[in-house]
Amino acid sequence: MRPLTTPPQRILILNPFGIGDVLFSTPLVRAMRKAFPTSRLVYLCNRRTEEILRRNPHLDDVLVFEKDEFVTLWRRVPWRAAVQFGRTLRRIRRERFDWAIDLSLGDRYSFFLKLLRVPVRIGFQFRRRGRFLTHAVTISGYEGQHVVAFYGELLQFLGLTLDDGRLELTLTDEDHRAADALWRRLGLNQATPVIGVIPAGGVSWGVEAHCRRWPVERFADVAQQLCDRHQATVLLFGEVSDQPLCHQMVRLMRTPPIDLSGQTSLGQFVGLIARCALVLTNDGGALHMAISQGVRTVAIYGPVDPQVYGPYPPSGRHRLITRQLTCQPCYHYFRMPHCPYDLACLKGLPSESVLAASETLLRS
Repeated sequence: MRPLTTPPQRILILNPFGIGDVLFSTPLVRAMRKAFPTSRLVYLCNRRTEEILRRNPHLDDVLVFEKDEFVTLWRRVPWRAAVQFGRTLRRIRRERFDWAIDLSLGDRYSFFLKLLRVPVRIGFQFRRRGRFLTHAVTISGYEGQHVVAFYGELLQFLGLTLDDGRLELTLTDEDHRAADALWRRLGLNQATPVIGVIPAGGVSWGVEAHCRRWPVERFADVAQQLCDRHQATVLLFGEVSDQPLCHQMVRLMRTPPIDLSGQTSLGQFVGLIARCALVLTNDGGALHMAISQGVRTVAIYGPVDPQVYGPYPPSGRHRLITRQLTCQPCYHYFRMPHCPYDLACLKGLPSESVLAASETLLRS
């Protein structure tokens, strides 16, 4: 199929997924802005990723559609849900988009885009769900290459390619001031390393989130050894829902870490992470926010394939720790099967390998 040649006046990028997936799309956003500097570029996302995208310098606007809120409201007060959904559709129609890049992997969004007469609808043909798209890349799932590369394949219809694929999360001046103020209030300095530890790593898997978590006892063990050997200060990060796990880690360490779980804004979190000498975490959105700031990271992977969802672009500043069992990775085609081995990929991963990778990066 020939690349599209008529420059668009208005472009919509649509991604209903979590923080990691949205950050994976930032190289695509950057490529679109570079190719079409005067076009209006709008991103439709969920509420969880809105703040990240509002900081993106390449976007003209951000629209929010929270599917879970819509479904909940539909079950309770269907007419009110219909009214709110109608408002969203009218907003999209008023924009009169020429192109839409649909990263949803479903057919519902592209159906409504067709209904709203968006003439060019680009996305993935996945499980025959691309029938309302005008241009599609056929995939069986995200396998064999990174999600960033899959997103980059959609640019073939525009005659474009990605640059270096760097993830982008830009902090505002206000973010930097807030992070600086908190850094000073905590009495931190650069004389000894400050290490960020994120023992939960995200909520995108819902009730299955524990399937991505290395045991908190081992996080505490590695953090304590880094304190003993390098006089490090440990900052604990997490959401409000992660506080019990972070409190448990505080109790497990002899050298008390500074527990900031549930207490930072997005700007403060990313600003503090950017100042850390090292970030230790499970895979998840928080890891990719750290990567976007160029911070050294040690990331622990269990069921998920790091070739597909790992740090991007690959760099010596990021170390992946995995047991490399024959059953890894087992998360395929967006499904997590029941584990007959009691998550041996995570529970059997020793502290020594994580500690060694951490010390190597601290010395680099």
